Amino acid sequence: MKKTIVTAFALLSMLNFTVKADDVPVIDTTAVRHLNLNEVKVSASRVNAKMKDLPQKVEVITKRVIGSTPAVDMGDLLKKTSGVDIIQYPGVLSSISMRGFAPTTTNKYAVILINGVPSPTKNIGSIDLGNVERVEILKGPFSAQYGSSAMAGVINIVTKESLDQIGGNIDLQYGSFNTSKIGFNIGGEIVDKVDFDFSYGSYRQGKDYVIGKNDIFGHSTIEKIILDPDSKGERMENSCFSRLNMDSRVGYKFNENWKINFKASYFLADGVETPGSFWHNYGMKKKDMERYNFGIDLSGNIGNHKLSFSPFYANDLSDSYSINSTTKEFYVGSETIYKNYGFQMSDLITLGDHSLVIGADHKTDRYETMGWKSSGEVRNSYKPDYSNASSAVYTQAHVRLFEKKLNLSAGTRMDFSQLELDEYKPLNSKESKENYNVFTYNIGVKYNFIKALAAHASFGTAFLTPDAYQMAGAYDGYYGRTVGNPNLDPEYSNTLDFGFEYKNFAKGISFDATYFQTHHNDKIVTCYLDNGDSSFENADKSDMNGLEISASYDFGAISDYNYSLKVYGNYTHLFDATVEKKKVESAMLYVRENTGNFGVEFDNLKGFTTRLNARYIGHRYEQNWYRKWNKSTSAYEAIVLEDGKKIRPELSNEAILRHPVSMIFDYSASYTFKEKYTFGLTVSNLLDENYTEKDGYNMPGRSVMGKIAVRF
Repeated sequence: MKKTIVTAFALLSMLNFTVKADDVPVIDTTAVRHLNLNEVKVSASRVNAKMKDLPQKVEVITKRVIGSTPAVDMGDLLKKTSGVDIIQYPGVLSSISMRGFAPTTTNKYAVILINGVPSPTKNIGSIDLGNVERVEILKGPFSAQYGSSAMAGVINIVTKESLDQIGGNIDLQYGSFNTSKIGFNIGGEIVDKVDFDFSYGSYRQGKDYVIGKNDIFGHSTIEKIILDPDSKGERMENSCFSRLNMDSRVGYKFNENWKINFKASYFLADGVETPGSFWHNYGMKKKDMERYNFGIDLSGNIGNHKLSFSPFYANDLSDSYSINSTTKEFYVGSETIYKNYGFQMSDLITLGDHSLVIGADHKTDRYETMGWKSSGEVRNSYKPDYSNASSAVYTQAHVRLFEKKLNLSAGTRMDFSQLELDEYKPLNSKESKENYNVFTYNIGVKYNFIKALAAHASFGTAFLTPDAYQMAGAYDGYYGRTVGNPNLDPEYSNTLDFGFEYKNFAKGISFDATYFQTHHNDKIVTCYLDNGDSSFENADKSDMNGLEISASYDFGAISDYNYSLKVYGNYTHLFDATVEKKKVESAMLYVRENTGNFGVEFDNLKGFTTRLNARYIGHRYEQNWYRKWNKSTSAYEAIVLEDGKKIRPELSNEAILRHPVSMIFDYSASYTFKEKYTFGLTVSNLLDENYTEKDGYNMPGRSVMGKIAVRF
């Protein structure tokens, strides 16, 4: 089976280079135009440049691809469609890895935006797809445009803005694991000058999912032990969840030049079950999540100036439940609140074919925690509350020369940050503040040698802000005293990438190969002082370099795009991903050596679409958390569960595990008739593969969903 699949993909890929080279006339219809990504304007670029003109590596996930991908949330979508690696956990939680930066559940190395504004959450697993028009993925350092955290790249989620007559759709789905999904969208012009959008989405998995049974790669003995043969076809206990999302927008057009949009969103997920690995050694728990956010977008034109002002506010709350050892009942053990608020303002100046944006941003990230005992009595939080605030000024220019063959971009940004730690007497924490400033920049060039053939290169710097508790003050925690280090520098990186592309929509060909190299310095790590206190220091550094390839060929070009039959693929290979700790170099953990998506999709442009996608996830190194140190024997031993079972005793001497590769197939098909009624079918994990994205968290096996949708 594996050889057949690989051979099929190889033959389809070879056809990219055997197609007739003559230009093919293209019928300019709405159905065809939605296939051509070269003309998409990338709003996250801040200069509103077209995708074909940007020197940086950019990927765009269109509404058509979103609709044909069996994805639960934004994290699920990204891993199945783009050159981004995602680690998805049971319990509505996902983390991002790009270009060798290790994934974290706070996604600290990638900036997440919604319509260009900071996302109200750092958990992309809680972002619904119901009102998403497209997703823009900008790879590389973008701190010169978006400040802290934009070291690996930027993900911008663009939502709907309906301006025509009122219309919408209802989407009903049901399938495996007693899963149901309801989607509702409506939007359009209410009266003259006033338009709106509203979307509602609910998703419920009513039964624990079942782990896959198969092993299409035929893993080695050690790899099979890592996956645990006993997990095949078993139920992942305590993995049910439900959630709902609501998004709304009301727009008012003052005149032809000025408009204001008021936006609000709400997210709720109560009783989300978290299994704590397949063996449940961390305990089976649950959590509640609730989030609301508001924003205003005011924009207008004065001559060749496009002005915008966007204030925003968000409150993201999460309650974690623990089990009372006596009553065996759940109680709220801790509560975490994340708030972010601020504004963005800019002036985009257009000078012929050139553009220049000048702007200012302000953002405050506020973190608050509380804890309770099983009796309801308040217990100490594990660290004080704190805030990270940053104000910045920036400029970004885009210049087009030599009959638009040469595209140049350059930008600079100055961030002024203030970190504040609150007083918290139970931890002996005193109020304290620290300030620092960071300057970042980027440059890029793209040159079109002939029509559709171009070379591109870019260089940029980026940084990551330390948290306030890492720099300021001191406090007594569960494991002793922690002392901040006011001399901490931000983590800093510089990235160079270059490559070439050939993108000719008329011929149906799209190809890009990009090499990247990143130096990541001053990584912040925990250290221990002579008196036994823990602190933080800039110690680690890492180097990552690799190659990103994306290619597609659309057979529809042969017939003037009467249909679309596209074979496609994206692949990322890391030549090197190492981290240096105290002058000792080792492989970076949690980063996959190879990742990719490959497939074929068909759209007859008359209502029928189908798509087969294969996601390849390569080897990664991961710390073996399922063992413990025995002081009496001075050796590591396997963790023993309550029923006496040992977790992977064969691996108890292994500190680092090299996890196996996997290939996961997804399939979808839908048919729309009378441009109104749609019937569809999706199959996730078509071959029922047993695989993990995080050690111990085996992912769902094959699941089938049926869909009925009505457009009105």
